Amino acid sequence: MLAGVDVGSTHCKAVLCAPDGGVLARAERPTPGDPTGRTYDVRALTGAALGALADCVRHAGRRPDAIGLTGMAETGALLDAGGEPLTPALSWADPRPARYADRLRREVGAGHLHAVTGILPSAKVPLAKWLWLAAEEPGLVRRARRWAGAADLVAQALTGVVATDGTFAQRTMAWDPRAGAWHEDLLALAGLDAARMPDVRRPGEPAGRTADGVPVVVAGHDHLVGAWAAGVRGPGQAADSMGTAEAVLTVADHAPDPAAAAAQGMSYGRHADGEAWCVVAGLPSSGGLVEWFCDRFLGLADRPSAERYARFRALVAEAGDGPTGLLVEPYLAGRSAPLPDRGRRLAVHGLGAGHGLPQLARALLEGAAHQARWMADVQGELTGAAPASVTLLGGPVRLAEWTAIKAAVSPWRTRVCRAAEAPCLGAAAWAGAALGLDPTALTCPVRILSAPGDTGQAYQREHRQRFLPAVTAPRPQPTEESQP
Repeated sequence: MLAGVDVGSTHCKAVLCAPDGGVLARAERPTPGDPTGRTYDVRALTGAALGALADCVRHAGRRPDAIGLTGMAETGALLDAGGEPLTPALSWADPRPARYADRLRREVGAGHLHAVTGILPSAKVPLAKWLWLAAEEPGLVRRARRWAGAADLVAQALTGVVATDGTFAQRTMAWDPRAGAWHEDLLALAGLDAARMPDVRRPGEPAGRTADGVPVVVAGHDHLVGAWAAGVRGPGQAADSMGTAEAVLTVADHAPDPAAAAAQGMSYGRHADGEAWCVVAGLPSSGGLVEWFCDRFLGLADRPSAERYARFRALVAEAGDGPTGLLVEPYLAGRSAPLPDRGRRLAVHGLGAGHGLPQLARALLEGAAHQARWMADVQGELTGAAPASVTLLGGPVRLAEWTAIKAAVSPWRTRVCRAAEAPCLGAAAWAGAALGLDPTALTCPVRILSAPGDTGQAYQREHRQRFLPAVTAPRPQPTEESQP
């Protein structure tokens, strides 16, 4: 019996499964964040994750033989010498370190940072958080003895040991994915050193053991672990991990040219197995577009999630099949990749008197699908091979209209992961490695999507002739007359 726990931004999920992935129990609990979305109470966060695991154990009637942990990257807390938190868990979504990310960009150089860490400066990277804390509360940073990411905090709660995985380490902007070591010079910018970073374990190597001897493995970043579980493991395979934000990643047998990847706003690093490489790009507002539409246009801000999505889905169905004729640039808060442009904003082209809420709802899904295809295309260029297939995973795959649009927009084979808990299952697979089991024996079930030929041709023509020209056109600059 293997356990997998996913410490997510909005929910902590857990499964108990057999080594082949057969699920015996599943549970989830809300992730308890503060109202601003900037921090999590460390004990409440670990309590939610362990509570979901305990719910599974009660349902199954037995404890697991190994436990794997995955979850959100870039979120974590500083700990004192006794392992107690000095800060809340600072969220990846916390914007306060933004000016320190800008400082890194200016003083160290975005190109240099990307070349040596695989990551571009942004407010979410822990290195920017540490610089912010060092400036605001230097005494606190001097007292710190460990940094622990979200999944690492759960591992500590289970074992008393603070350790992590290389895919989490590489999201800090202080880890060298080639050498597999911490960058002492980058850590020193914030008054830290490698001794205060978590120990980095090999894939499948336990962080520690529970009091009764159960090995606990920190399996890595949820996007990568979920993609790996869905079978996205070899060169030319790509994953589209859908959620509030969306991540597209393509697997390769080599690292991309750093300058070319940086120019496209894409990060790179090792895959969940520690061997393959992957190129990663993000769309910060994917499912977030749906949430925004439900709040602003449908007045459903205070309604349950199920009601919101049911109403949205009904509108999309009312719009009918095929392109709406509207073109959406899906950038609620700037574009991170390709061709990064922080000033790019949501735009709707072609809106006319014959369009209404149904067409606009469907057009938002179309715009996000076009964006995901563009990211995958560019990753193919960076890795030297167009994707042979793209696997969709995450909660939004339940919106069948969205996955159908993605299949129509894309020229490659589209696979849909049928396991809602792919990151949990991937974490469980790597927990099994601590027992000598083969983690590749677990693969989530998938189904193949295909679009009618005429629909696919229409969407792919839209992509080439309308979407790419619109999103690559220079952004209009404000004129003197338009200034306030």
